[in-house]
Amino acid sequence: MTEPRRFSHAIADGEGISFVVASRDAGAETLAVSDDPAAVARVVDFAGAASEPDAEVALRVRDEEELEQALEDLDPELLVLCGSLDQVLELLAEVPAGKLAIADVPSATDEDVEELERAGVDAVIVRGGD
Repeated sequence: MTEPRRFSHAIADGEGISFVVASRDAGAETLAVSDDPAAVARVVDFAGAASEPDAEVALRVRDEEELEQALEDLDPELLVLCGSLDQVLELLAEVPAGKLAIADVPSATDEDVEELERAGVDAVIVRGGD
């Protein structure tokens, strides 16, 4: 059994923006903090949100409507903001203080990561080839 909230602690305690690695395991997406691979969280889509036993859950949202409903109905601590850089930055503006925001921006450049960090994103997902 993993330590409760180890993933969110690893992100919150890091200096600057954290990098997380996404992987697929039995059809589910898992995130691991790059400098602490034991710090993991499961990603679930807002539409199919369900609790995951023995794992932190990062809730994936794609637009303002999903974000608003997720915050109202589920009050998640970890949010995966998906879309283009501009879309993620717009969503970030609606994330309340105290929540951890993870950006999922396809093919993010170094400049994109710097902009996300300046804007207050806590972590960015790195996929193979990025």
